[in-house]
Amino acid sequence: MNEFSGTIHGIWTLVLMSTVIGIYAWAWSSKREVAFKEAAMLALDESNNNPEKKEKSC
Repeated sequence: MNEFSGTIHGIWTLVLMSTVIGIYAWAWSSKREVAFKEAAMLALDESNNNPEKKEKSC
């Protein structure tokens, strides 16, 4: 088991690194740009369409 331990740890590290890089690429992809802009404007939204404003006013 000891001789395969390093290989298993290396493969696990590669899987985790790939997962983190994949999530990073997905989050910053151009397909998410609209969602980022909408989320950025939520704090400034004074209209009744803002769900956070509805929760706080009740």
